[in-house]
Amino acid sequence: MQIHGGTIRASDGFPADSYIIDLSPSSNEGNINSSSDSYNFEYITLKDLLLDSNFRGGGISVINSLRISIDNCYITHFTTNGILVEKGHETYIRNTFLGQHITAGGDKNERNFSGTGINLQGNDNAVTDVVIFSAAIGIMVTGQANAFSGVHCYNKATGFGGTGIYLKLPGLTQTRIVNSYMDYTNIVVEDPVQFHVSSCFFLGDANIVLKSKNGVINGVDIVDNLFSGSDHGVEIVQLDQSNNPFHQIERVTVDRNNARGMKLKATVAKGSMQGNGTSWTVDFNNVLLFPNLIKHVQYSLSTPGSTFPNHILRNVSENRVVIETNEAVPASVFVTVDQSETS
Repeated sequence: MQIHGGTIRASDGFPADSYIIDLSPSSNEGNINSSSDSYNFEYITLKDLLLDSNFRGGGISVINSLRISIDNCYITHFTTNGILVEKGHETYIRNTFLGQHITAGGDKNERNFSGTGINLQGNDNAVTDVVIFSAAIGIMVTGQANAFSGVHCYNKATGFGGTGIYLKLPGLTQTRIVNSYMDYTNIVVEDPVQFHVSSCFFLGDANIVLKSKNGVINGVDIVDNLFSGSDHGVEIVQLDQSNNPFHQIERVTVDRNNARGMKLKATVAKGSMQGNGTSWTVDFNNVLLFPNLIKHVQYSLSTPGSTFPNHILRNVSENRVVIETNEAVPASVFVTVDQSETS
């Protein structure tokens, strides 16, 4: 079934907690079809629609449904969610524009933006080539195995309290974000487990925040992204450990990112130093993401003369690598460290 081609605007008396298009059981059906093995709707396409919620409720609600397509829609003036997906599987949202207020950016009332562009409370969904131009949160995710590609979030800026993509997930994250554009809005993910971000562009000090709730971070790849900031020393990847420090850290790779006007952070780093003595210390705290966590070290020591002393890796605590020799010599030390190795 397809619903397509037209404009629907909520009336002034429209219920403030409702949605213009609501794919959920009607009240007289109760919960008959709400079990996980019986879907409410299947194979419905919503296409070429302009939905104006008139600041009363939301745009589209998809509850416990299967194989739903939302294509080339414009959803605006919502107060709750532009699109809500709850339970079910495989809702595909593409080529769609969402914004609480109609703006092209730099809105004088941006601090007051509220609501959520897309609220994904289910698994196995995809958001592709979608623009979220005004809302407090661009995309809220509380489901697993979702994919995002070509998403442009320039909703409420992080500096005003907004978030581009927020992953609030108990258990496995299993989310991929690729080829997307975070425009003054950041990505926040709680306790990420199997989380991938690559080939994205972060503008205006936008960054990625890894937030600890239960202290678990496992299987994270943040690679090959571009970051552009305003030279205020904002780190491209930040740890929020205010409630509970990360204590279970496994297979986290932050590497090959490119930053201009922001501070690079990584789990892989190289350093070197020259000196004349018996001890060389290379400090990696400026670049390494996790404090006091070097899992793997490779180093080489080079001397200009014919003397080649015995040498040893003495210490790696506090993200500082200490190399010592058995006699004083002029030497250069080259060190590579890695925090992503499995312990």
